[in-house]
Amino acid sequence: MSNHPKDLNIYDSAGPPAGILPSKDMENDDDSTMLSIVQDIPTFGIAGRIWDSSYALDIFLRRPSDQYTFMPSCPIPRDYFLNPLKARGSAASNCNTVIDSLKQPPLDPIKIIELGAGTGYVGIALAKRLNPSCTLILTDLEEVIPLLEKNVHDNIPSSMAHGNTDSTFSVPNPSTTLSTSSSPISVSAAMPQQPCAVVQIEPLAWGNSSHAAKILSRGRVDYVVASDLVYFPELYPPLLQTLREITDLETRVIFGYKERAIWKEMPFWEQFGRFFEIDVVQTEMKNRDSCDLQQYEEEQREESVQILGAEEEMYVFVAKKRRDEDILDGVDDTLATLMMMQIRY
Repeated sequence: MSNHPKDLNIYDSAGPPAGILPSKDMENDDDSTMLSIVQDIPTFGIAGRIWDSSYALDIFLRRPSDQYTFMPSCPIPRDYFLNPLKARGSAASNCNTVIDSLKQPPLDPIKIIELGAGTGYVGIALAKRLNPSCTLILTDLEEVIPLLEKNVHDNIPSSMAHGNTDSTFSVPNPSTTLSTSSSPISVSAAMPQQPCAVVQIEPLAWGNSSHAAKILSRGRVDYVVASDLVYFPELYPPLLQTLREITDLETRVIFGYKERAIWKEMPFWEQFGRFFEIDVVQTEMKNRDSCDLQQYEEEQREESVQILGAEEEMYVFVAKKRRDEDILDGVDDTLATLMMMQIRY
């Protein structure tokens, strides 16, 4: 299936949908985590756009917030995030925070794969928040690798980035640069660069066991992140095959999903649920003012717990692989039930 389906009529993303939690409420990013992402639909088709659920997934993959808590929480341990105390201030104080983080005891290395990374928006943003104990592998079809290389080059320090050496394609006239900040800065600005996760780029076509085996030959995968991959029914079997191949019982899959045609998309989730246990991410407001705490607890607590992204018909799932003896014989209706409840209310 091509990234240029017939009658493709899509436009560059202008930023997060209005209905999801604003990222400024989730994390006080310093300048070192700002992004400048190229979108290029004419060249790369559907892979050249930042899709809606990427923004919801990006919010979930941030450090814990003073405003909201997630249930379940992000499965990547807090210790792997840079600046875990969310220190903020001058360039000097930020530099001291980086030095302090490097003095921490070494952590066990972890490997994260982004499937169908496209522009790389989710994976690059996550990599810039994680310390060098993490390796983040951005994957997509061979023909999409040049776009990933372009965006990694523009956002990740060269010492932490490893592109696909087989790629020789260049990005012609990228159409749009999207910043994740209202006041973006140049990557080359005069400021101390924070360390970040090691970023690698690899081809991984869904259903291609050789691609999957090459990645696994360098070690198991701890986390898989993916967003807006459920769209063409003919791709559901190879996508599910790859998810099963690159995961083990300890791997956690973090999936962003935008509902567009539920009747066409539900067959994938019914099959996915046969092999993976699924938790739907919810948000709850916290740190309410003491003056209205009692009223909040009595009248509004149920309203404060919401499904992340549901206002925009988006969802974030955290999933883990079932043991062979626990694989379901029939389809799993967890998500069908959830979405029917959302429609009802």
